[in-house]
Parts: sequence; C-alpha cells; structure tokens
Amino acid sequence: MLDAQGGDTITFDPTVFPTTDPATLYVTSELPPVSQGNLTIDASNVGVILDGRNLPENIWIAGLEINSNGNTIQGLQVLNFSPGAGISLSGGAQYNTVGGDRNIGAGPVGQGNLVGNGDIGIRICDDGTSFNKITGNLIGTDATGQESWGNAIGINVEYGPRDNTIGPDNIIAHNKEFGVAILGSNSLGNAILQSSIHGNEVEGIRLEEGGNAEQSAPLIIDFDLAAGTVAGSTCLNCTVEIFSDSEDQGESYEGKATADSAGAFAFNKGAPFSGPHLTATATDLDGNTSPFSTPTSGTSRYVALQEGNALPRTQFQPKRSKELEDNRLGQMFRIDVHTEQEAYGLVEQNSDLGLKWARLSIEGFDWTDVEDTGVYSEYHIDPAQDKVIEGLVENGIEIMYTLVFWDEAIQAGEGYSRFKIEEEILRYLDYAAFIVRHFKGQIQYYELLNEPNIREDTQQYVKVDEYINLVRRAVPVIRQEDPQAKIVAGALTSWGEPGARDYFLRILRSDVMPLVDAFSWHCHNRESPEYAPEFYYNYPSLGQDLMGEASAHGFEGEFIAEELHFRTPINPHPHEPSIYSETVSAKYHARGIVKHLGMDLTTGLALEELEQLPLIVRVLRNLSTVMAGAGSMSLPIEIQSEATNIASYTFALSNGDHLATLWTDGVAVDDDSGVKATLTVPGFSARKVMGIDVLNGFEQQMMTTVEDGNLVIRNLLVKDYPIILRLTP
Repeated sequence: MLDAQGGDTITFDPTVFPTTDPATLYVTSELPPVSQGNLTIDASNVGVILDGRNLPENIWIAGLEINSNGNTIQGLQVLNFSPGAGISLSGGAQYNTVGGDRNIGAGPVGQGNLVGNGDIGIRICDDGTSFNKITGNLIGTDATGQESWGNAIGINVEYGPRDNTIGPDNIIAHNKEFGVAILGSNSLGNAILQSSIHGNEVEGIRLEEGGNAEQSAPLIIDFDLAAGTVAGSTCLNCTVEIFSDSEDQGESYEGKATADSAGAFAFNKGAPFSGPHLTATATDLDGNTSPFSTPTSGTSRYVALQEGNALPRTQFQPKRSKELEDNRLGQMFRIDVHTEQEAYGLVEQNSDLGLKWARLSIEGFDWTDVEDTGVYSEYHIDPAQDKVIEGLVENGIEIMYTLVFWDEAIQAGEGYSRFKIEEEILRYLDYAAFIVRHFKGQIQYYELLNEPNIREDTQQYVKVDEYINLVRRAVPVIRQEDPQAKIVAGALTSWGEPGARDYFLRILRSDVMPLVDAFSWHCHNRESPEYAPEFYYNYPSLGQDLMGEASAHGFEGEFIAEELHFRTPINPHPHEPSIYSETVSAKYHARGIVKHLGMDLTTGLALEELEQLPLIVRVLRNLSTVMAGAGSMSLPIEIQSEATNIASYTFALSNGDHLATLWTDGVAVDDDSGVKATLTVPGFSARKVMGIDVLNGFEQQMMTTVEDGNLVIRNLLVKDYPIILRLTP
C-alpha cells in the first residue's frame, strides 16, 4: 500500500490466501491510509482476513482508512476492530466503491466485503465525503449471511457526509445497536436502497439530530400478503421500498413504488409477499431515506373512514412537544439516569411523543422499588438528572414531581402506618423542602406521595387521617420554598381498588382541599369492557360525582387522571393479569385519552417498553397533535346507526375549529371494519371536515352535505377506537 500509485490494482496470491481456508493478517498497528486515489484492492478471488484483535487497546483505529477519491475495495473480511471501524471513508473522500457483486469472484464473499465483530462496521464521516457507494457487503454476519458477527453499529454516517448510496444488496444484520445510523443536520441525501437490514438489536435505520432531514417513514394503510399488494401514504413523489420481515426491519426486499403528487403509493408484486410483516422506507427526491415504517400485523387490511369516499388518504404528521399547544397529555417515569446521553434519550422520547407534561421523581414511586434495590432516598441529585429537567423545560414540557421520600430510619412491620409520629413528618418535610428548593422555577407541580392507600405494613401506606395531616403540614413548606408551585394531593389508586373510594371521599371532604391546586388519581388497565364492564361504563358518572364532592368542599383546582395503561404481552405485570394484544391496547389507550380529556381531566399515562410497541407509540403521537389546544365543550351531535353503543365527546380548538370524536364502546378486537352511521350537527356549517384515523395514522377529507341548515356526514364508518372529525367552519 505504501508503494501503490493511482490506477494500480492490489491483488493477492491465491496460494497464500486460498479461498477455502482464508489467511488472516493480524494487524498490530494502523495501516497506511488509501490516499493515492483510483486504487483498487481486489480480494474477490482469494480469502483475506484483516483482524484487529492485536491492536493497542482503547485507541480508535480503522482497519482500512480511505481519504481519497475513486478507489474500489472488494473481497476483504475485516474483523475485530474495536474501538474503531472496519472500513472508514473520511476527509472528503468521493466516488469510492466499497463492495460489489458477491456472485462475482471465487472468494467467500465475492466482490463484497465482510465487516464484523467491531465497533463500527463501515464509517462514512466528514463534510465533503460524498458520492460513495456501499454495495454487496455483509455487515454484522458471517459469510453465509446467517450467523451473528455483529458490530455495535453496522454503518455509521456522521459529521456531514452527503449524497452517498448504501445499496443495493448489502446484508446489514445482527448489529448490537443500529443497522444504519445517520447523524447530524448536515448529513443529508444518504440513500439506503434495496438492502437486507434485519435483526439489529435496537433499530434497523436510525436518524438522529437532523440526519437525512429526519425523513418520515411511510405509512402502510392497506395490504394483502397473499395478493402481494400494498398501498399507503408518504412524502410527495418519493420512492417507497417494500420489505418483508419477521419483526420490524427489512429482511427481504419485495419491490418499490413511486408516490404521486399527493403522496399516495401503491405496489402490486404479482405474487405473495413472504411476510409475516411488511415494512417500508421512503426516499425523497434529495436522496434522504427514512427509517422503516411501523410493521403491519395480520395477513390483510383495508381501512376506510367513509364508505364510497375515494378522496386521497394522506399520512397524518404528528409534531414534537415544543411545536404544540397544551394537550394536557403526559406520562410518568423515574429519572434513573447517570449520563448526559441517557438524559438526552429520556427527553427525546417525551418530546417525540408530543407530550406536554411529565410526572416524575428521582426516587422509585413504590416501596417495591426500595425492596428490590435496597436504596433509600438521599439528599443528592445527579447532574444527569438535572439535565433531564432542563431538557424537558426547553422542550415546552411542564413537570409534576412526585414527592416520595423513602426513610431509612423507619422500621416498618405488621400494623405499621406512616406519619403517625412527628419525627417522620419532619424528615419528610425537610426532604420535600430540599427538592423544591433545588428545582425552584423549573418544576410547576409537586405531588404528595404516591398511592398512600396501598401496601399496608410498609412505609408506603398512610392511613387517610395521617395523609390529610401531612398535606396540611406540607403545603406551607412547599409554598415557602416556591410560592409559584402548584401542589397536588391524592395520587390514589383506581376507584375500583378495595377501600379506595372511601379514601377518596375522606380527602375530598376534608379541609385541605381548598389548600391544594390539583387532585390526582390513577387509572388502571383492568378498566375495560372486557375485564370490568360495570366499572368501565360507570366511570364517567363516578368521576363527575367525585369531582362534585371536591367542588362542594371548596376545591377550585384541576383534576388529574394518571397512569392510564393497558398491558400487552410485551409489558406484563404480576399484579395486573389483564393482557391485551398491542392493537387492542392501542385502541383502549386512544379511548381512555379521549374520554378523560372529554371529562376535562388532565391525563397521564404509564408507558413501558415503547420501543417494542410501535402501534401504541403511533396512537400517542397522533393524539398528542390532534388534541393540542383542545378544550372540552358540548357540540350537539345526532348519530343515526344500527350500533347502539357509540360513545362521543366534542372539543373546541383555539383556532375556532371543532373536534368530534366517536367510537363503538364495546369490547375492542384486532380487526374491526366499522359500522355505518350518519352524523348530523344541527345548525352547523363546515367549510371542510377532515377525518383522522389515529390508529392507522392517516387523514382524509370527508364527503358532507348541508341539509336544512344542518351539517350531515353520511356513511361514516365508526370503529371500536376513536375516529376524530375536525370541523373547520
């Protein structure tokens, strides 16, 4: 390599590097970079392994560094470069080809390269590193393409490369984080085409910090695996590639389609898809490829909002928290982070969901967290925990801090109830003052304890009289530290739990209600028509009764329903046996959110394992955007349908639009084609009515008429999850 000149080809002696028994070159120091330009390294007819296991530890070294133009690298196996990259293109390298046709050449991978067991398989970095092609390579697998030889990241594109092409015919699989990661707002136009990307542990394609303009994944609306047809919506005039996969990436390339000027695409393979799931990527006219779409479920689907409506169905575009008006939607989590990267990930998750508030604590919410870890509360806040708070504030997310304090001085036992003695109260108040003082000006709400009405004989349990007294004592302490803070009482378990209703009423009728700014309780995933129909259908009236009790005793604040969740096989809990499929869980989440907002309740969720529940994520993101700026209001609606169980709530938006939501309120199922209904809004005229399907992620203009001064929508298909109509006067 030191003697090679531009235009040379480096080949290998097959007697030294036989194809049937590849010879290994153990690299002990960094190889000379490929800086000549127009150099070919051709190992396609031999067996050559570059192995970096004997390199000095903790020094970043690439197996092969390319910083010039017009080079071709093919046939190599590059293993065990960590930290480092197997092959790196940098420093403005252009028009290089890494790989080729694996069917050409006698070597184990033909003209392709194999890169595995390292930190980064292939790295493309730096401004000006452009127009390079990565094709026909095995990245993260053995020569058969089956065994895992995973890198941390298969291909990493960062710090400004543009207009590079990854594909066709790469196999990028079994990498420990991402198959392909594209990072940075100046890393643009990097197309990922016709490659098999599958089995990567975190994500197949990851775009971060503006990489590839964070191109949105397409939306698959209709499909039929047996017929080999698929249709959906994406960016205008984009190229959509269709894949089959056993999970949520793209193992088998099925074909491609081009979206029209409205973003609609359709593809007919002319033969069955291999399935069992379909995914898709979108590449825009500038070459920016998206991550994989949400995978399909089942063997076929056709989704319609209105019978006979042939108007375009376009992908609904959710927004991030900072872009949204208040939607009164949030989630809960413990700030158990210790690095800035972990803090950034937690903030990003909430912001990407479009949530506008977060319920959190640096402590475990329940006594079981202490039992599991043995860790009690300390007067210490990790800098990474501060970063989470700062990041949420910067992204327009309000914060409720749950003031739990796990007291190492307490020895609980049979018959124990907390806060009966002054010393316990004082220790709690001292810790609460420390937290409020530290976060003054950043945290808007402080909630007093978590579920004090359960886990008797532990320090989580507080008898109701002692809880009321603690609220009475804590309010002035918090207000002294931060006069602007709002104080939340309650945090009680579901009304359906034994003894919970009496605990509720004792607090609501007490003298502390005029002292606090909000009252909270927890929803529960058993509260569905499937597991608790009586409770489910009585929930709205029960809520109105309890809120009425609070108002009658001088309370003028807000009501907060927290911990809404419906468990799936992905996130089970030993004390919550009600389990739903992901589709049904997503539908109940949608119902629960709309119902609570319709009851004028700030609504919080208890979300877990979201990276494995993409359909639930889609519903949450879509509802966060749809409900932004929505306030509960009564809009008279008449519904004519054979269905007798249609639930409906209406809202007013800050811009003058209205929302009408409706669903059939029985037991949800995976597949529901809907029931026809005619919707009449007396005395209302609308310039446009958009139907929004938050489950499937698209919107479509509805066909409407005005009859005798009334808005009429016929042949609406009401499903077992909320369909939302946005009425623009």
